[in-house]
Formats: sequence, structure tokens, C-alpha cells
Amino acid sequence: MLGSAEDRVPFIQDAAAAAGLLLPLSLGAEGSCRIGGNIGTNAGGLSVVRYGMTRDLLLGIEAVLADGTVVSDMRKLRKNNTGYDVKQCFVGSEGTLGIVTGAVLRLAPLPTRRATAWLKLASGAPLAELLALVRRESADLLTAFEFMAARSIALATDAMTDPPSLGAGPAGAVLVEFASSSRHLDLDELMEAVLAEAIEAGWLDDALLAQSGSQRTAMWRLRETIPEGEKRRSGSVKHDISVPLSSIRRFLDLAGAQVRSYDADLELSVYGHVGDGNLHYNVLVPPNVDRLEFTKRIEGSLSLQLYDTVAALGGTFSAEHGVGRFKKHLLERYGDPGRIAAMRRIKTAFDPADIMNSGAVVRPLDETPGS
Repeated sequence: MLGSAEDRVPFIQDAAAAAGLLLPLSLGAEGSCRIGGNIGTNAGGLSVVRYGMTRDLLLGIEAVLADGTVVSDMRKLRKNNTGYDVKQCFVGSEGTLGIVTGAVLRLAPLPTRRATAWLKLASGAPLAELLALVRRESADLLTAFEFMAARSIALATDAMTDPPSLGAGPAGAVLVEFASSSRHLDLDELMEAVLAEAIEAGWLDDALLAQSGSQRTAMWRLRETIPEGEKRRSGSVKHDISVPLSSIRRFLDLAGAQVRSYDADLELSVYGHVGDGNLHYNVLVPPNVDRLEFTKRIEGSLSLQLYDTVAALGGTFSAEHGVGRFKKHLLERYGDPGRIAAMRRIKTAFDPADIMNSGAVVRPLDETPGS
């Protein structure tokens, strides 16, 4: 946070931890982002597989509409069946309906024990089945299930001054983490038992269980350096997609064939929160190529092919990054007309003069496509 020690806003995670509790929201922008923005973007992050998105953590809200009306529902209730759940209108609205000025958030017990493992995937390893095994046998103690292709790991390794020697299997790697606040559970023993089943099934070539906090930190540092590795390489055209868990392997096969057919020399960086169906399917900008021109070309052709595949599998073109101004055409291309019509009516009802983040997400009712 910016400012002097006197006026600095405390980190909400620290405030929760001081009370022996956990705010499960964990994402790359923590430390600079604010809760109002997290609500406006329905932020996800690394722990969605266990705790859900921001909307799943929101109990109450206060917001100010364009005309100055204050919408206040700051109750701490899990059960409140008294009409429309108005607070959810602001979640993922990207500031187009009002300004969030307060929130009541659901917290969880603060984990005191963790078990973290780096899995090298064998050729043809079924991600959905592996995830199902890990969730079932861990009794839902799973907090992270992060997939990384070998190319993504190599990019991160190249960007680090002292990279850990972890590597990937033929089908990539997965970072798995269990967490618990119980004093009676041996998470390392549980992790070892789960991994033994996966190895016996032929899904893993190897697995490394972190033996210390520093080893765990090194695993997460490698995972979190992938975006920086892409930037240092020359950048990428990003596709923040989500597909049903059962369709992830099918998407990877179909999308890979589409990329090869488009240009066999293109390289991919594929990673993401596979535990919740979210993949970052990024096309690397070739060396010595203008990034903006390449991005424009890919987004006008290959990207639409990939999104068509995502839609055919029941997925979405935006799992985390929202719609904003630049993806409105994708919402209109792939979105349900009835849902879009309802969104436009909500926008007009909350902000008839279109002054709240004008031009983002949906067109007002009186605006025609392309205007």
C-alpha cells in the first residue's frame, strides 16, 4: 500500500490472521488491489478450488449508485432470503453499476499446517481424474491444483536468478497443496498416500513433497514467475478461458491442433488454476516481431477459433479477466441473448445516464451494436 506508516491501510489478510482467521482471496495483485475492486472484478486467484471466487466470500455490501443512492446491506448473515440478492449485481460488474464502499466478507479458519507437492505428469495423464482423486482422498482439504506446461516452466526458470530444479513430466506438472487448521491431521502422510495412488495409476512420472517452508516457497515462486517469464521472452497473446473440468484434456488436444494448423512455428505457454477449470492459454510472441501487430493478427483470427472451441465445450472466453471495453464483442458473439438483454436492463436501471465506467461490459439499451 502507498502512503506513510500513519495513513497506510492495513492488509486485510493480516487483519484476519491477527484474529486467527483467513481471508481465502489470494491473487497476484494482493498488496496493491482493494476489496472494492476485487468485488467489481469477481477476483479469483489461487484458492478458488476450495473457497470459491469473491462472490462466494461476500456476505454483505454497501455501494453508491450514480444518482447518489446508497445501497446498504452490511449484515453478516449466511441465510437471508428476503427478495433479490442485490449485492450480487455489483460482483463482476466492473464498476458499471456503482461504487462499492463497504463489504462484509466470509472468513475461514486460519490454516496452521500445509502439505505441498510438485507432480511431474506422465504422458496422457488425465487431469480431471487426477483432480478427482486428490479431492476425494484429501477429504476436500485441497486448496490449490495448479497446472503448468513444460514450456511455461522453462520460461519461469529462465526469468529466475536461482530457480529450483523441479522440471516437468511429458504432460507438464501440477502444484498441489493441502491446508488445515487441525492439530490432529498429518497432511504430509495424507499427501504421500494420495500421490502413491496416482503413481500406481500411471499418472505421474515423479512427485516431490516439500520438506520445508523454503521448498514450498520455491515451488510457488516458480509457478508465480510464469507471467514474468512470458514478458521477458517477448510477451504473449493471452486467452483466459474456462471449460468444464471433464473437457480440459479435450480442449488442450483440439486447441493444440488449431494452433499447429494456423502456424506450426507458434509456441504456447499454458498454465492455470485447473482445479476450477481455468486455463491461461497464451500464444507467445515470436522473437523480433512487433508485439502489437502480432496481437492484433492473432486476436482477429486464431483467438476466435480457440474461443469457438471453448464455447462448443460449454466454456467461456473470460474466466478471470472480465469483459471491459475490449471484449464486449466476444460477449455479444458468445453470450446468451436473453442474459445480455437482462444485463442491459440492469445497467439502465442502475445507471440510466451511463456515467459509471461508461462503455464497459454492455451497451446501454439505447446504443446499437458497433457504436
